[in-house]
Amino acid sequence: MGDFKRKFGKKWTIAYITLWVIDLNENAQVKTKMNDAQIEFVADRIYSSYSLKVTDLTLFFRNIKEGVYGQFYENLSSEKIMEWLAQYYELRCEFGQMQSMGRHDNFSMTKDPINPDVAKKMFEGVGEDEVVYKEHKNGLGTRHKNALLVSITLKSTEELKSYLVKNDHNSPNYDKDIYLMVEKELDYRNSNNKSA
Repeated sequence: MGDFKRKFGKKWTIAYITLWVIDLNENAQVKTKMNDAQIEFVADRIYSSYSLKVTDLTLFFRNIKEGVYGQFYENLSSEKIMEWLAQYYELRCEFGQMQSMGRHDNFSMTKDPINPDVAKKMFEGVGEDEVVYKEHKNGLGTRHKNALLVSITLKSTEELKSYLVKNDHNSPNYDKDIYLMVEKELDYRNSNNKSA
């Protein structure tokens, strides 16, 4: 996610990670789900503690949903997610070390335990899952604003212009916060296009 950090900054990148955590939290079949503070804590800890790629996030959260790290046991918590991420990261580092050693010691991917087919299978479908933000009408908290900020920056300019036309202040769907975020994003894009 280094590219995201450089291009969009810390706040945006944390908001992007927050989307993944929100998606997991909303889709987990458990009695006790995480609250806003726990979700924000997890996103911030992931950002601060791990150097991950987008494919890592995709694979990690897919693994959780598929039960690779075990069952949820009636609740989802920040402690569980961070423990599972530590397991994922350790395995990822071991795999990276094996590849690195192979470059120096004539390591053969076809002769040693992990061959290209296994690696390909591990990452099959990575990047195909879409994290969808679910809108709530009860006002926007910090995490929802951050999630919206991410989803807005991922939309095309035409989609954003269309949103402004369809949801102006006369529309029953008008939301001042979202409207202003979309306007800011379009202004940002226009100023970057002029300076390029």
